[in-house]
Amino acid sequence: METDQKLAVKCPNLELVTDNASKLEIIQQEIENRKAFHNALQNDIAQLEKAKHEIEQIALEFNARIEKLQQNMEDDKLEKHKRDLNFQKQLEHVETVNNNLREDQGNIKVELMRLKEERSELEKQLKVSFSMPHKQWSFNGKIEEDDEPAGEFDLKPYIRYPIKGGSAVITFEDEAVANKILEMEEHEIEIGDCRIKIKAQPLKLQMLEEIEIQTGVCKKRILVSNIPKLTTTDQLLDKLELYFSKQRNGGGEVENIEVLEDSGNVVITFVTEGISENLTKKEFHQVDLRGIDNILLLRISPFINGEIVKVTVREVISKRSILFTGIPDIMDEEILQDNLEIHFQKPSNGGGEVDAIAYVPEEKSAIVCFEVDSEKKNEELL
Repeated sequence: METDQKLAVKCPNLELVTDNASKLEIIQQEIENRKAFHNALQNDIAQLEKAKHEIEQIALEFNARIEKLQQNMEDDKLEKHKRDLNFQKQLEHVETVNNNLREDQGNIKVELMRLKEERSELEKQLKVSFSMPHKQWSFNGKIEEDDEPAGEFDLKPYIRYPIKGGSAVITFEDEAVANKILEMEEHEIEIGDCRIKIKAQPLKLQMLEEIEIQTGVCKKRILVSNIPKLTTTDQLLDKLELYFSKQRNGGGEVENIEVLEDSGNVVITFVTEGISENLTKKEFHQVDLRGIDNILLLRISPFINGEIVKVTVREVISKRSILFTGIPDIMDEEILQDNLEIHFQKPSNGGGEVDAIAYVPEEKSAIVCFEVDSEKKNEELL
């Protein structure tokens, strides 16, 4: 009865069945249904397990892919950082190059401006040759081909040599006599009742070998030429200063005005720059000076400054002049000089014809001047 009641609970339809056979059949049918349901559940569980396994595999694959993507992202991020650093370095390098180029460009502009100014100055100096005052020259001689570069010229030496007191300089006509006197070195000279010993020394002179002069157009001066002699120099300077100090004549305040004695031309110096440049743009000026009836056609030229930038000096030994030292002051200057000249003119004393003599007594000093002897070779100095 208890079994039936339990079955009845599980199978509510049993209450409608009266016989046991029918009940048993119903129960068996329910058992079969339960088995079928259980099998279906087992099959669903297996399907779910399989699906779970597949999902877990998919999850693992996705996790692996996610990790790989994250790693790739990290690698890409690192690579991007490296590229950014490299790009930054390249950018800094390019910026440095640009700065250097801008600096070079600035330097080139400055150099270009300097070259333009230098060219302008050179052009001005080039024009000077066409605007310098005329001067008549006459040439007497012969023309020879010369390999020396243009712009060089020869200077005639004029040497000033200081000598101390108790010394004499004697120039002989014959170079061989001078050499013989030097070889003897010490000379004993009889003067009245006295005998003096003096020493012969070679005369070493500092001679100018080369001089380099840099010229340039003065920005404050002009050179006025073609000036006729119509009045005195002082009156002319006053009239020119008055004329060129007026702005309506293209001038300005005059600082100084002077006449060049060798040429008669006039140099006018203005206080400010620019006036001389404007005036020299026109070569000839019609100048109306007060007190002079005629209108003068004066030539206005740039004034050239010269600056010595290089001097080369070499030491030369005079071939015919000798320095004598140790001469005591024992008698009158002229008498002692005459005795020296007489002594060195005698061939018995190793001397010869004396060309010039200069004696300086003790406690005095003098300057002896030397120049090239035109009758001798160019190397020989008096």
